[in-house]
Amino acid sequence: MRSSRPRHAHGAGPLGAGLGALVLAGAAALVANGSASAQPAPLEWIRNGDFRGPLAQGWLCHGEFVQTEQGVEGRPSGQDYAGCSQTVTVVPGTRYSFSAYMSGPYTFATISDPGTGTGDVILWDNGPELKSLATTLLIGDNVHQVTVTFHGWYGQGPYRVSRVSMIGPMYPNNCPTPTPGSPAPTSTQPCMPRPTTPPSSPGVPTPTPTGA
Repeated sequence: MRSSRPRHAHGAGPLGAGLGALVLAGAAALVANGSASAQPAPLEWIRNGDFRGPLAQGWLCHGEFVQTEQGVEGRPSGQDYAGCSQTVTVVPGTRYSFSAYMSGPYTFATISDPGTGTGDVILWDNGPELKSLATTLLIGDNVHQVTVTFHGWYGQGPYRVSRVSMIGPMYPNNCPTPTPGSPAPTSTQPCMPRPTTPPSSPGVPTPTPTGA
């Protein structure tokens, strides 16, 4: 017999204030000397992504959910796909690792358009066994926030999500500075200008080290 009782998650409180001091300090040092060694260590940016706390800690939800020892079970209906979302502040021009561990009929984990012309970034599964899915997320130069969402689909059976993760930022290599009269570079490795302004939007969670 299931010990957890179904409940409706109506919303989440404020996600906290301020950006992690480690990221801000690292970004400032990076601007100051341009050294790769000054980059801040990648951190986990999704609050309560392992669902160890109540679902309302970090997530704004609608529909019916049950929290279990394995994570969250969403129960879509014919009129509702049982979804949760969270807004995350990001550093423009960097990369993040986005991953989810989930199962069920048409289960989705998405990130809103990161501003690189690709549209929403989507991980999805349609099977009974928990599956680990992951991709690399590139943030556009003018994007400071994205929305992370997970949900099932209308009229389908229950789905499970054990973890949603977004780790970063990871800084790409600097673009080489052209020198007049020098031959064009032969490398085809992509590069991006290193960002010079860390995000300052309020209402973001303090990140936690990935090893915690």
